[in-house]
Amino acid sequence: VAERVKASMPSPFDGLTAIGVDGTSYRKGHTYLAVVVDHERHRVIRARDGYGRDVFGLFFKALTPEQRASIKVVTGDGARWIDPCVAERCPNAERVLDGFHIVSWMTDALDKVRKRLWNQARRDGDEKTMERMRGVKYAVLKNPGDLTGRQSEAFENIRSADPRGQLYRAWQLKELLRTLLKHPIGQATTELNRWVFRASHSRIPEIVELAKKIRRRRPDILRTIRLGYSNARLEASDNRIKATIRMAYGLHHVTNLIALVMLRCGGPDIRLPQPAI
Repeated sequence: VAERVKASMPSPFDGLTAIGVDGTSYRKGHTYLAVVVDHERHRVIRARDGYGRDVFGLFFKALTPEQRASIKVVTGDGARWIDPCVAERCPNAERVLDGFHIVSWMTDALDKVRKRLWNQARRDGDEKTMERMRGVKYAVLKNPGDLTGRQSEAFENIRSADPRGQLYRAWQLKELLRTLLKHPIGQATTELNRWVFRASHSRIPEIVELAKKIRRRRPDILRTIRLGYSNARLEASDNRIKATIRMAYGLHHVTNLIALVMLRCGGPDIRLPQPAI
């Protein structure tokens, strides 16, 4: 059915200007589908078993030179294999990092700070600090406006939980990074430079290491802010794909799953047969 519908539709690769790439697991053991989304038409245009540079390269090989030349923006996470693949196959396109993944780098570093401080307090037998840090795990990772009452109370204990204020300062840097992504490019450029300076001089090992990564990816981050693209459409498609995977439980071949994904997320015009009048 999917092949018949595909044959009746115009090529989904014509007129591409902005695409997003991501991987979604469909089976235990790190088994992934590589998914490519058309941002402008809000639909999945490619799904293939596997993940990585070689699989993404197969997508570009399926395009004509004219179709590759029309692509101006490629969004995705910070995976290292995306950049060289785009540079080789689609040199006219601008590489855009997804804002969600940029913030996730910071939240991962923040959680490492929390774990280190908790383990240090446990090794030292500091029951007072451990008591104050209870409930902080989710409070520091959530946005301030999304905190529950108990999390807000735990958040107020952050400053006193660590004498050197490492956790609180790391949380401040997380909030600064999250908010600067929403500012105009001129303001964001200045704020990002300040953020990198503050983070690299914070004397918090996890944040200093992250500052090196942010400094290295600064051009990509500023391009993300300037162009305003994100992987929000791809993340929405990913949720629908996961629902499709649950529907396809029991299918023996991944090709059947891919066909079902394209039928549900590829935007086909499926017309049910009508009774003869």
